[in-house]
Amino acid sequence: MLMLFTISLAMISLSLLIVSIYHTILSKPSKRLVIGEPMSRDRGQGFLSIITPVKNEPKDIVREYTKHFYQLHESLGEVFECVVVADYSDSGAFYDVLEDMVMWDSIFVMRRFNGFGGRNGAINDGIKFSIGGTVSVIDVDGYPSKEAIESMLKCKDVCISWWRVCDKGSTRSSSTIAFLTEYGSWLYYKNKFSKGLFIYPLGSGTAIRRDILADIGLYRIDVIQDDIWLGTQLLEKGVMPRLIEPMCVGAPKTVEAYLIQQKRWAYGTTDVLKRFGKHILKSRAKTIVKLEALLYILQPIIAVLSAIGFILAGISPLVEHSKITVADLTLLILFLASLAIESINVYKFYREYGGYDMPYVSGRASALTTVTSIAIIPYVIASLIGVRIPYKVTPKQEEGSKSITVIAIAIIFSILVILDAIEGFIPAFALSMMPLAASLYIIARLD
Repeated sequence: MLMLFTISLAMISLSLLIVSIYHTILSKPSKRLVIGEPMSRDRGQGFLSIITPVKNEPKDIVREYTKHFYQLHESLGEVFECVVVADYSDSGAFYDVLEDMVMWDSIFVMRRFNGFGGRNGAINDGIKFSIGGTVSVIDVDGYPSKEAIESMLKCKDVCISWWRVCDKGSTRSSSTIAFLTEYGSWLYYKNKFSKGLFIYPLGSGTAIRRDILADIGLYRIDVIQDDIWLGTQLLEKGVMPRLIEPMCVGAPKTVEAYLIQQKRWAYGTTDVLKRFGKHILKSRAKTIVKLEALLYILQPIIAVLSAIGFILAGISPLVEHSKITVADLTLLILFLASLAIESINVYKFYREYGGYDMPYVSGRASALTTVTSIAIIPYVIASLIGVRIPYKVTPKQEEGSKSITVIAIAIIFSILVILDAIEGFIPAFALSMMPLAASLYIIARLD
């Protein structure tokens, strides 16, 4: 009979092994990228409508957004419009932001008063108001280049401008989060596209032809992760998005903001998998394309299995008299091998892009990833059992305090480490020390 410690170690090792092998396959060199095929540039098809939902955003961010697109408008001419859909509950704040905007003929500001449908409802309102044959949702902290806009104008069906972080920040937190953002974009967009795999639309920076959106029925207001949901619909219809030039975006600046983002992503992605995963299976795409598309949205569940493994390992000496076995040693080897493989993948990214203080940033990223996998446990479980969680927008402000979530994780694993030390089972003690060390490091050095 398998012991609880062995089961927990298997959950950790096999989860990490699956992810590291997946990343290794994606990080292998492949064919050159091909930008989307051109289409006509008359006003009915080639005109681009950029939809930007904003909700109580800092006015300096909104000002920089309008300034950036004004400069693009001056350079490119009358080939796109900006529709800013504002959900501002406070009239004073709304008019304060409005007065600070850089305005021109092709920028329109819509103010919504009821907030119906949240972000997706705002996007739908903007689409209905817009006139372009191609529509692109771009967040208020997204700054596409002239080349990216030109490629969106030529896009045949769906084109994705993948993310590079505008400002990596001056703190350890911001640079670590920027690293994780760019590493994920490199793996799941640049590398996946080069292998002919399906790339999910990004919530900011995806251009899609209006008739495709109309056929889908615009954005569902009952899903949180609209980009993942849209991906399941496109794949079922056989639409394979194309990758275009990268777009400069903002990234969370604090640990707390990053965790808010990841909790939302984990909950929303799991919800889409549960409710709409069948649409992927209905697709006529190649089997390998469908399996990889499913694996991508399975990642929150895989991460949670690993996190639960750490918790079970910590409590295992309290419910059984454990001893190390051959199976445990084998799983520990797999665990260490997974870490080594992932380190190689990270090095490949660094060799291609640089710009980070390796290996320090990879160590900080590992700590943040470990804590994140534990923090999302309640959100993934809630999504699986159908418990709704209120929508929360990722804060864009630089300021932040110590994360309550990280402090709670540190307390939980401090208790487990003490109990494991009392029981004297060193392997469980060592595994419990990993999340504890990660959370303490974040509190001391990142938060």
